[in-house]
Amino acid sequence: MTLSWGLIGGGEGSQIGGAHRIAARQDDAFRLSAGALDADAKRARAFALRLGIPADRAYGDWREMLEGERARADRIVLVTVATPNSSHFEITCAFLRAGFDVLCEKPLTTTTEEAEEIVRTAREQGRICAVNYCYS
Repeated sequence: MTLSWGLIGGGEGSQIGGAHRIAARQDDAFRLSAGALDADAKRARAFALRLGIPADRAYGDWREMLEGERARADRIVLVTVATPNSSHFEITCAFLRAGFDVLCEKPLTTTTEEAEEIVRTAREQGRICAVNYCYS
């Protein structure tokens, strides 16, 4: 069974994005189905298309991705947050609250209080939130 996966950040030229895409293909357990891959909407969409992400799932930013995927019957089951550290908290909480499991790049957040809030949110929503420390 292949799981539908989304990536936020990790755009063209990003070492971390490339590492996540390679790791996801190692055992064919995940298919990159959606992405908001760059802070610039035009670059985000263009790179997503080059990676084979369908145009209707090549999002300009993470908020657009959240709304788009939340509304889909075939929505992603997991999102990876590979954005600048200062944005991890907001994005991770938003996706958890919308019912998605999240794999967040390290560090989870920049404060202990934010990390505790993410843990609470994941528990309240019955979702998985993991922090990535290696790829295989």
